[in-house]
This record gives sequence, structure tokens and C-alpha cells, in this order.
Amino acid sequence: MYRDFDKANPDQHKLEKQFSNLEEKVSQILRTVKARFEAGKPEIQLSREEKGKIRNFLFIMLYRNRTFHSRFNKSKEEYDADDRESMLRYMEEKGFSHPRDVWFANISAFMNAEIDINNYDPADSEAGMSKSMALKTKLESQAYPMDAMWFWKNLQASFLSFCTPSAADDEFLMTQNAYSVFEGPNNITYMDYHLFAPITPRLMVVSRSNVLQKPSSPEHRSVLETVSRGFNSMQGAGSCLEDLPVSEPENNYLIWSNGKKVLSPTKVSSDKHIFYFKFFELPSKHVQSINTVLLEEAIKTETLAYHSRVGLLRALEAYLREDTPDFRAPFFGQLRSATAEARVEWQDQRLIYLQTLERVAQSMGSQLPTRYT
Repeated sequence: MYRDFDKANPDQHKLEKQFSNLEEKVSQILRTVKARFEAGKPEIQLSREEKGKIRNFLFIMLYRNRTFHSRFNKSKEEYDADDRESMLRYMEEKGFSHPRDVWFANISAFMNAEIDINNYDPADSEAGMSKSMALKTKLESQAYPMDAMWFWKNLQASFLSFCTPSAADDEFLMTQNAYSVFEGPNNITYMDYHLFAPITPRLMVVSRSNVLQKPSSPEHRSVLETVSRGFNSMQGAGSCLEDLPVSEPENNYLIWSNGKKVLSPTKVSSDKHIFYFKFFELPSKHVQSINTVLLEEAIKTETLAYHSRVGLLRALEAYLREDTPDFRAPFFGQLRSATAEARVEWQDQRLIYLQTLERVAQSMGSQLPTRYT
């Protein structure tokens, strides 16, 4: 998918090699995380560079998914995304002949972004803010500005956490497209509340929007009000994981003073920043909410990996009985602009998918009746 078709470039697999290198580095980091978790340790320490590589990798995995392939793998004339006018104008300005070339250039820019240095914490100095804005300006000059802004926002307005089920019988399902799924409404551009990266059935990386950590803040209310315009209620604009019991990692360069974080008197250079990530134990309701999000987005996939039949059955039954008001409104948002034929086709596919999952659950002894709506 990422083959660089620029004939002037002798390396026809430049993007694949770049991504492969990033993937290998992140795999090494996650193997260390996994080993520490399985050794029963309460936390893992990561450098700023290591944290940055994980964040970069998660975003690119989302950005390279089937939806974006469908968006960009069209001719200029066929390009029909909501941003058609601005995309065609950008292609004209930059000399791109195919939307796919824009996608490739974006992925390359995101992979090469120096986020380990330029990402910053709000309590950092003005110099940190200056670096962040410099990164934003650089990204917008190298990538399509709308998508560059999304990438930059994802870096600046979210944090990583490592989660594990507290119940022995619970597990995270490993759906085929888990790394390409975000939780959040689809009626507003790039409003991802959570990204997911299963490491094992008992350990998952969850990237969480900062706005959800401050439920009483004006920023949180403003986001919900903006998103809710496409739904019947504020609940539909919210997150099914709004009360996820995680928090930002502590670090070695900020200290608490008068109820807020400030820079430590002992200066620590950014290359020596250390972040202390706890392994958060999640109650069953949160584990199954995550599994439900993953299953809802796995309709067009072909495989699903799991560790135990008990864990799979618990996840399937939680998904099949899900009836929270407005839960699926965010997922249906992407169909609002689709043709009537496309909506019917998707509903037909979904019915077959639900019936398949129901049969799998019944084969393991489930007596849960499924309601099709």
C-alpha cells in the first residue's frame, strides 16, 4: 500500500522501509513493557523518545487504515471526500497529480516528525510551547494542512496509558484492525477520544484525549457542544469510556506545587526526561466497552484472535447485549453522507456479522437472545 511510485526515486519501497524501521523500534519498546508487566511490576519507565515513538506509531497505524486507503486511492476526478475543494487546491499548489501521492507525503512527514523532542507538557517553559508551534508550522509545510493539524493535535492533546483487566476471566480481543480503530464521534473531523493498541489479551495501550480528564472544564463542555450538533443528545456526543480510570504518567522534570505541576528546580534536559507509566487495572465494564468498540469496527474484517473461550464469550455477550442509548450514533455518523445504496449494503453486512457472532456465542453455550434493530 505504501510503495512509492516516484520513478525518480531509486528506492521503490521507501515508505515501507521507513515504517518497518519504526515498527521494529516500537516492537522492542513494547516487548520491554510486556516483560515488566508479566514480571508483576506496577509500572514501566519510558524515555521521552520511547514515548514519542509509540505515539507516532499509533497515529500512523490509524492513518494507514482501510478508510484512508479508500479516501486517497482515487483519481483527482474521483476524489469525493468532504474536503474535495481544499484537497484539489492543495494538490494544484504542491504539484501532486494523484491523491495517493498526498497520502504518501503525509505519512512520510508524520514518520519523520521529531516528536520526542518537540512534544511538551503544559507546565513546560515558553520555549517548550515555541518548539511545539514550530513543529506545527513545519508539519503544515510538509503535509496536507488539515491532516497535519490532526496529527499535531493528537500529539499535544492526548496521553498514553497502559491498561489490564482486573478480572481474571476478562481479556482484550485482538481484532484484525484494532490498531486502526478510534473511539469518538464521526460527525466532526478527527475527534478521536481514544486510540487502542493491544499488546497481549491482558495488556493494551490506550491513548486518551486530555479533554476527558477535565470533565468540568470549559474546554470539555465546548467539545461536547460542538460534537453534539450532529446528534439528538449530549450523550451521543460523549465517550463510552469517559470515566476510564487512567491518568497521565508522572515524570522526573515536573513537581507538584500549590496544587499544580511546575518545572523542577533541578533542570532536566529533554533527552533525559523519564515518564512513569502505571499499569492500570480496568473493571469489567471498561474492558467490555473497549471490546465492544473494537467489535463494532470489525465488521469488514476476517479474523479475530483471543486467548480463552471464557474471555471471548464474555466479550461477545457484552457486545450483543449492548443497548446504551446513542451508543452507536457515533459509528453511524460516517454513514450520514453515504448514498442510500451504501447504507443498505452496510446494514446488510452488519446483520450478517451480528448473526455470525451470535452463532459463535451460542456454540460456546450462550443463551443470550440477540435483538436486531
